[in-house]
Amino acid sequence: MAQPKPNLFETADFHDVVQIDVTPRSPGTYDVKIPVHALKPHYATYVKIEAQLNQRKGQADLIPENDNDRTIPAGHVTPVNGETVEVEAEVIITFTLPKLKTPGRVENDQELPSSFLNHREKMMNALNEALRMVLRPEYMEVAPGDRSSKADLIQMKLFFDLGMALANQQTPTVASINLTGVARIPQDQQGQQTGEPGGFGHNFDTLAANSGPAAPGKYMPHSISLQRTTRPLTGDVALWLLIKLNADTLSWDNYVRQLDLLFFPKGPDLSMPQTADPGAPLYNTTAQLSHRRFLPFTDTEAYRALKVATEAFLVTWGGVAPWAIDKAAIATLLTDDPAAVALANERLGLNLVSPDTTSLTKQYFGTANSPTLPYLQRVGQALQGTDAADVIAGALEDEEIKLEQQFQLEAKGHQQPAMWLRHWNDNISAKLTHPPLIELIWSYWMEEMQLVQTMNAVTRRFQNVSSGAHDPLGQLELDPLRPLNNMIWGWVQDEQHRLPIERRALEYRHHYGFQIFGKAVPSARPADNRSKFLEAFHTLLNLCVPFFRQADDTTVVPDGFPLLNALREVHLILSEGAHNQFRDLPTTARVEMMMQQWLLARPEFREFLPRRAMVAYPEPWMHSVESMRKLQGWGDTNVYQFWQLATTGEQIVSSIRWGDWNSINDPVNAANWATFFRPEIQTYIHSYRAVTGIDVSAEPVDVQVPGIHLLRRLQQRKGASVA
Repeated sequence: MAQPKPNLFETADFHDVVQIDVTPRSPGTYDVKIPVHALKPHYATYVKIEAQLNQRKGQADLIPENDNDRTIPAGHVTPVNGETVEVEAEVIITFTLPKLKTPGRVENDQELPSSFLNHREKMMNALNEALRMVLRPEYMEVAPGDRSSKADLIQMKLFFDLGMALANQQTPTVASINLTGVARIPQDQQGQQTGEPGGFGHNFDTLAANSGPAAPGKYMPHSISLQRTTRPLTGDVALWLLIKLNADTLSWDNYVRQLDLLFFPKGPDLSMPQTADPGAPLYNTTAQLSHRRFLPFTDTEAYRALKVATEAFLVTWGGVAPWAIDKAAIATLLTDDPAAVALANERLGLNLVSPDTTSLTKQYFGTANSPTLPYLQRVGQALQGTDAADVIAGALEDEEIKLEQQFQLEAKGHQQPAMWLRHWNDNISAKLTHPPLIELIWSYWMEEMQLVQTMNAVTRRFQNVSSGAHDPLGQLELDPLRPLNNMIWGWVQDEQHRLPIERRALEYRHHYGFQIFGKAVPSARPADNRSKFLEAFHTLLNLCVPFFRQADDTTVVPDGFPLLNALREVHLILSEGAHNQFRDLPTTARVEMMMQQWLLARPEFREFLPRRAMVAYPEPWMHSVESMRKLQGWGDTNVYQFWQLATTGEQIVSSIRWGDWNSINDPVNAANWATFFRPEIQTYIHSYRAVTGIDVSAEPVDVQVPGIHLLRRLQQRKGASVA
């Protein structure tokens, strides 16, 4: 009689599959760690990970850390006599089925207990999360010639064993598997540490190491040829990728797409009344906010819906500095985004693959509790021993409790969307640990573009207020049959609840020392002014120009130290302005200006504001602003240049603000920063010259605020018109 063919997973080899991270600790000593962090509370119900490290070969002492904690195994090792040291990892994954209501035999899906079917998807997600942490990246993919990956085989085995335990009515119903891995630390690995990157040495700084070079295998090998310099990959690339991703998710295209999915699930057919789609990404957040955002006015529901949806969009899609349980999600987000990997490879000359971004994220954001950015960790450390530190520590503990309660509510069918706005309202530590990656410089350049003034001119005419004897908007008449009529009615009624121009003007000076000029700007004396920001920022941009020129010369290796010093100076000045309204006003201004853009993009404005159809603007609202500037005589610079300054300036300033520049001593980080953001830097320099007439790349560096140059050019234009 033929023997039954064994299952594929019964013959699989699960040895040497565990990932072990080896990073320099100090000269000759290496940190050895299994990259395991605490699972989310609702995943920990199904999966438990136990791990330990053992020295297997070589003359060295493996000194364990967290010896009493088998969930986060780590240690450090110092090879001696040039020996190759082998460190073995043992991992036990225990897979548990919660207590079922109706036990039964497992022969087919129809006879499975209903509660098991309810848990099956969550169990699969929990197991996938655990395997992504534990396994080496190559074992998550299917190897050439195989039908299944090692991760698939492990899942099959655990579910099979769990099914057998369920069939035998074992209590508790569990299955487990043993995995191993080996890390080899040869003598030549020690020889690669020729300098003191990231602060290695007698004064070793663990936070600075987060921004330091990654493993040598993550970048392209050097070859003897005339080509651009290839530098070591640094950990802060993970932050820069997150900033680029945030710029894409907060873009106009995504904003309009998400609002259309919410309000027009069947397509933009205005002849058919439609209700909001519960399946839209913004629906849950919008529904929650709609119960807290009310207007004491009649007939303003359409405007209120736009206001709530815009705030929900910023809350849902705006990037934030991730906190402890979000690190795996951020790593997965960057790993699954091929555009992010391609961007890093193209700009830095790397040879990254998707799994490499996972190790980058773990290196930079760390594995400890919030805050996650090295810069924010230093801010938190500086508060130790104060009342503020106790408040933040207590709030972080409450955060974990509230999160677990949230998961319990979701398991019972209650929808409690996780969003950073709710964290801000409930948790004082969130403003330190999870700040959104939004910069007020975006709003400043939109202000100088006259976006707000364009909307003000429309609303004044809507209220029958004339701008003079020859009012360019004299023929603007919005009949009540147009949807835009009611939207502008709500906008006018809600004026008292929006930021006045004097508050924005004072905050521009508090953040960047930028001053705006105009009849509508009241004269107010600021208590604090970042007068040195513009000089430091323009000096940094000026230094980037010769750096780029040298980088293009394949016979020269450009020096990154001047850039590093300039980055430190700008970072310090930005840090001084990060107080008072720093976190609240930029997000509020962003919501209001995005609403103005949406209103000005409405097709009704085509009839009242003449436009040049052959100009292909990237965003439709720009036609309305450009037309208004021409009608009112506000300047002849194209609005596209202001838009470039806003979008690129936000990315550049955000990368400087949140980087740990004060503690970085390696010029490689600064060189990588300039190389990564080269398109944005060169675009900003060009657009600044187009808007102000000042070439930042020329000597001496200009220190006048942009508003002075804009006012000068406007007066020159009016004088030329009179002449």
